[in-house]
Amino acid sequence: MRDAVLLFHVLAGTAGLVLGPVWLGLRVRGLPDRAAAWAYQLAVAAVALTSAYLAVTAPGLWWLLPFGVITAALAVAGATARRRGWRDWRTWQPHLLGGSYIALTTGALVAGTGNPVFWLVPALVGQLPIAVAKRRLHGTQPAV
Repeated sequence: MRDAVLLFHVLAGTAGLVLGPVWLGLRVRGLPDRAAAWAYQLAVAAVALTSAYLAVTAPGLWWLLPFGVITAALAVAGATARRRGWRDWRTWQPHLLGGSYIALTTGALVAGTGNPVFWLVPALVGQLPIAVAKRRLHGTQPAV
């Protein structure tokens, strides 16, 4: 059972990593993005659910449980911020959705390499695209 859940976890994570940029690309081009948005949200939810199972069934990995919950919460909050017109959503949405994508990237890199430096690298690298998205949403162009 664990192997099947792990396979589904990897497939869902890969789907999320592919769908994040697809969703962003559609949004930037002004094209319909609802299907990509839902697919990304489902992929992140699947990653969170499977990671919960994997974390509680493996000795010593229970401490990873909050990361799956936080990743899913970031993705949902990021999608909800714009749709519900939260105050200052243009500031929060890039951080929320970017944070969910950074979490997916971090998980893939840490699990794939075992190198602890990948707990930090995605968060650092992800700051530039988040800043660009914020500037775009606020109607200003990034400095070149």
